[in-house]
Amino acid sequence: MKYRKGIQIAAILLFVVLLALGKVQLWMVIFGISLLLSAFLGRFYCGYICPINTGMEVIDDHAKRKKRRRKNVPEGVKNPWIRYGILLLFLGTMAMVFKTGKKLPVLPVLFGLGIVLTIFFQPELWHRYLCPYGTLLSIFSRFNKRGYAVKDEGCIKCGLCVRTCPSDAIIWKDRTTDPIIVKNECLLCGKCKEVCPTDTII
Repeated sequence: MKYRKGIQIAAILLFVVLLALGKVQLWMVIFGISLLLSAFLGRFYCGYICPINTGMEVIDDHAKRKKRRRKNVPEGVKNPWIRYGILLLFLGTMAMVFKTGKKLPVLPVLFGLGIVLTIFFQPELWHRYLCPYGTLLSIFSRFNKRGYAVKDEGCIKCGLCVRTCPSDAIIWKDRTTDPIIVKNECLLCGKCKEVCPTDTII
């Protein structure tokens, strides 16, 4: 958490350099390694390395400072078929790229899409429901044990963590129960911990 911003800046600079050199496909090596490690470390790629998320955070922070209201996630998009359908389309596209050798700007297009959507919608629309990279990482990190959690005692049930989470990774049934952080949906960004008034998130 302490070095997150520094890692994000270094990662997006590397992404821009690869993009300028026409070698953005090398970024998939970084993603592939992160995907394998996510089984043990969770979605650290999303919170620390992903250039899409880094760009989205700039848009999101600006919207919050200006108190600009954005739309919530449409209920229809929350259907799991949407999420996994997009993933299958993405995998099919990548398979075609590898088979034909034809270079398609898949990552730059997804980068632009994530940024544009964040201008008009809350970031969880992309992180939880539309991003194919996020969906893959969610699948691979399903049994990961690392990540943030709400302590059994001390939570005042204010809901700040739930409202702050950019990936809709915190389940909160009602004010009589403590929030539960779903580890394989958590971006490990630490924003929930930052806003917790009782330091209950560890």
